[in-house]
Amino acid sequence: MAEKWMNIVSPESMGVSSRKILAFLRSIDEARCCMHGFCILRHGQIIAEGYYRPFSKNRPHRMYSSSKSITALAVGLLADEGKIRLEDSICDYFKDRQPSQVHPWVMETTIRDMLCMATPFVTSPYEMIDNPEHDWIRMTYECPPTHRAGQVFSYDTSVAMMLAALVEEQSGMELMEYLRCRLAPLALSPEAGCVKVPDGRSSWGGSGVLCTLRDLAKLAQLSLRKGSWEGEQLISRAYMEAAVSKQIENGKEGYGYQFWLTPQGFAMKGMGGQMAYCMPDADMVFAMTADMQDEPGKIGWVEEQFYQQILPDVSGEALPEDGAGRSALEDYCRRLEVRPHEGALWSPWMERANGKTYRMIPNEEGTWASLHLKEVSLDFEEGRGSLTWDGHRLRFGLGYYETQDFPGFASKEAAEGIPPVVYWYPQEPPVLHMPCMVSGAWQREQVLELLCYAVGDFLGVLKIRLVFSEEGITLRMEKFAEKFWEELQGFQSGVLKEE
Repeated sequence: MAEKWMNIVSPESMGVSSRKILAFLRSIDEARCCMHGFCILRHGQIIAEGYYRPFSKNRPHRMYSSSKSITALAVGLLADEGKIRLEDSICDYFKDRQPSQVHPWVMETTIRDMLCMATPFVTSPYEMIDNPEHDWIRMTYECPPTHRAGQVFSYDTSVAMMLAALVEEQSGMELMEYLRCRLAPLALSPEAGCVKVPDGRSSWGGSGVLCTLRDLAKLAQLSLRKGSWEGEQLISRAYMEAAVSKQIENGKEGYGYQFWLTPQGFAMKGMGGQMAYCMPDADMVFAMTADMQDEPGKIGWVEEQFYQQILPDVSGEALPEDGAGRSALEDYCRRLEVRPHEGALWSPWMERANGKTYRMIPNEEGTWASLHLKEVSLDFEEGRGSLTWDGHRLRFGLGYYETQDFPGFASKEAAEGIPPVVYWYPQEPPVLHMPCMVSGAWQREQVLELLCYAVGDFLGVLKIRLVFSEEGITLRMEKFAEKFWEELQGFQSGVLKEE
């Protein structure tokens, strides 16, 4: 009988030092990387795992562009069933959503071209054109191409959206339901799902998968073993070998079928740090979730630290058990949490600004990077505060996070049962619940910074900087997210409002 995977075992039993893993985690913490979770596999077993509060093992997490690799696995399953061929033109499908005339270069585009990011478009069609129905599939057929397909790499999120829709059309199931059914031995979480495209008709396979970190680690392990799970070939080996090997030049190590090649193997990569690094030579997977959209360079730094601190000392044989080292590692993992904003927790300006309202000086329409707020007010009490603008109130902790619903979005109750839809057209916002956590700290006596993380189906970072002076207040808001918080981006000054 094949060995069962995903058991929790000691790192030493799999040839890895607990103390090395602990040193690696401490270096991440010291660098203030906003991690949400990590999972390290060796020979298919879990040797270390941790979650940064408020995130947890069973909580579905947005995977952003790692969704592309997950969608590619579904395409492989569909091809194995004989429902599609990779050589098929994308115009062989969705006939009812094509215009009367389709450009020849679009007609030449194959499913394989889409898997390789070799479409005839310079970027995603839904970013270049629009139609009243926001039908992103139709946009792919209508968008004027810039070059022939299959020739060059051009990163295009819409390809995975098209591929996910293809999977759903041909299978009759939603993307994650199909994977849960066809990959039953993996026991993917029942809550795993996907954000929908704006018209709600298909899953956003390029960026919208919601699943647990363990789900991601399992799918990475399946990919590492070329579609085999505990001795059973679930996806054809030929497809998986092609998927995780170089199919096209991309100016780096190369690109497969929605998988990135790396110096150590291949990876699933998602915006903000939703990553699964697969290292075939070491038979290891390092999967992580995070939100480092504001500091993307840290994602690559974490990867390099893993390669430098852990990988070189991995042994082909079991190491002597290290009870003290493993206990220290497990204790450290139990205490993980997203760290609050760094800085002083008090300033004399807390008393001076407390309860005050500032009338914001209007920016002219069209002024670059401008906010258009009318009034801003501050309130402070012991260890916490709140910022209010134009009727929206955001609470923040000093030295800790205040959790709440971000103002202006739907309550949890109002959004209950409504599938999440990508927030792409601010003039037509969908019903979205946007839970967040906010902490604040004083960077200087007169400078207060707030750090806000969206922590629901949509992840994002909003940084708010308030500079106080005798003349009034200057405000800067900077968001690192998809299309939401667009109106909270820019600069504005205000003066104290006379009582």
